Amino acid sequence: RSIDRSIGRQGGGLRPAQDMELHRADQALAALDIARTDGADGTDADRSTVARDVLWLCFSGKTGSMRVQDFISSTSIQVNYQELARIMSSRVQDAWDDEHANFVLRKLIFHGDPEALQLIANAILGRAAKCARSRIGCRVLIDFIEEDRQGVDLAQIKDELLAHSRSLIIDFSGHHVIKVMLEYASDQVVVRGITFWLMECLGFLARQRHAAQVIEKVLEKAAAWFPIGKYVIESGLAALAVELSSHVTGHHVIRHLLLYGADFTMEDLKQSEEDEGEARSDYVDWSRIEAVCRQAGLETLPTHETLPSDIA
Repeated sequence: RSIDRSIGRQGGGLRPAQDMELHRADQALAALDIARTDGADGTDADRSTVARDVLWLCFSGKTGSMRVQDFISSTSIQVNYQELARIMSSRVQDAWDDEHANFVLRKLIFHGDPEALQLIANAILGRAAKCARSRIGCRVLIDFIEEDRQGVDLAQIKDELLAHSRSLIIDFSGHHVIKVMLEYASDQVVVRGITFWLMECLGFLARQRHAAQVIEKVLEKAAAWFPIGKYVIESGLAALAVELSSHVTGHHVIRHLLLYGADFTMEDLKQSEEDEGEARSDYVDWSRIEAVCRQAGLETLPTHETLPSDIA
């Protein structure tokens, strides 16, 4: 059960007081053994002491955080992942925003058992959109989605993210989470929901730096799950090709359209070149969109009034 605790002690070592604190926290980690769920003697006091010392390690800085990470990934101890997840869940929002504790959460996602991961997922539920907007917290959600561990139910978290996708698409950190959701989509619900938001104001979003990357991902992935939505997006971009091709961000979207677009889109691009004078930034062929959506049997249709308030 011995773990190398030499991190930070080389080259002169730590201050005596700090070394004593780390020694006490090391004892707390040792208590997180699979056979010692409740601490030293099973009392609530011991359990709270363990939780306090482990949290102190996670938030104390690089040295303490790495100690907990080494403990999680150790092969010489049967780690009680569920108890550690319970401790981290008590301060999950602080943890995903902390530059050191964040790595502990992510390490637990990679090495923990499904029950431990579900505890963390349940703690994030209801705050998933806030986590997605966090500069470093978004990585926790990205790891969750990429791992897609069997036995861990992320459906409600994905639904929450989808409900906030309008604002996440244009967010500095949130758009990365949306891109990963598209990349690892296992059904058409995610792709369809995000594609609908893009339809509403395609001309604006294609010029927005973060949203443009989401559009590019839709062009890559939508063919498998939502081909009609991809058709609508491609048609709308084709109509705006002349304008977007001269825009600092929009021209990347048009290049992606040429790489991933269907043959019919190439004809639309040629037509767009001929009708350059008619191209305009607010172009959306609503009658065409609604007709295509009805043909697909979709219940929710985009309308002129559904422009997202945050974008408007």
